[in-house]
Amino acid sequence: MRKKVLVIMNSIETIDISKDSTYQLMVAAQKMGHDLYYVMPGSLSISSSSAKGHIGNIKLYENKEDFYEISNISESIIKKFDYVLMRLDPPVDDNYMYITYILDIIQKNNIKVINPGNSIRNNNEKLITLNFPKHIPETIVTCSTKELKNFLLKYKKIILKPLNLMGGRSIYLLDENDKNANVIFEDMTKLDSKYIMAQEYLPESEKGDKRIIIINGKVFKEAVIRVPSSDDHRGNIASGGTIRKYILNKKEISICEEVALYLKKERIIFAGIDMIGEKITEVNITSPTCIAEINKFHNLNLGEIFWKEVL
Repeated sequence: MRKKVLVIMNSIETIDISKDSTYQLMVAAQKMGHDLYYVMPGSLSISSSSAKGHIGNIKLYENKEDFYEISNISESIIKKFDYVLMRLDPPVDDNYMYITYILDIIQKNNIKVINPGNSIRNNNEKLITLNFPKHIPETIVTCSTKELKNFLLKYKKIILKPLNLMGGRSIYLLDENDKNANVIFEDMTKLDSKYIMAQEYLPESEKGDKRIIIINGKVFKEAVIRVPSSDDHRGNIASGGTIRKYILNKKEISICEEVALYLKKERIIFAGIDMIGEKITEVNITSPTCIAEINKFHNLNLGEIFWKEVL
């Protein structure tokens, strides 16, 4: 049955269609005969308890420089759609959180929101890992520079992460001899006033971190591994890493299935697990990536699989 799908995303003109996962999902929906609509960035609002935005029809073209066409843009109350696909990238700042409340209003109109606003609010992409203590590196979440110093002294080599960013941004690798450690602690915690995450460094990270896709509680063994370059500790593609084909082993599948069960309970339809060795480091639920790369390496169509699961 033909459905109306509204997409909330970053400015479409900024994406790279060769690897953008939102584009992959939209193209798949279009090929399956569904109608696509696009919210003009920054136009979401609430009026008299109704969510609205400047919305237009969008058509996508593959393998063309002018890969999209938006028409019939008008201010509309968001109540005529069957699905809303939430694909805004972090930072998960105040505005992002306010948008999740708008998603709550949208959902009251019996529109299925993927992923729901309250699920995003309740599950920070870094902190969600704390629900699986057996399967994560040694971790602390703190705003105390003293605790961070002690953590570094104990584990000798650690990773520091802000809690609201993506793509490897502002992630530090520190060892016990780094004379910049104190100033980095002070800067990241804003002088003991902002929470960050610190994790024990995993030597397996030199071999790369895996991106594993979860759709509606199903773990896909077909994955990719992102390998850091020689001059950066981060494997993220946005940070210069390279990407290779990977198939999960039985142990990795079992671990990810624990996460998938939790995600399904939280009504998180689409997620991407990051795993180093057999340890989970993050669970991306805002705008998981790597669909294009997994499709290419494994001859899959995760976009089509996604919509079949959702519909």
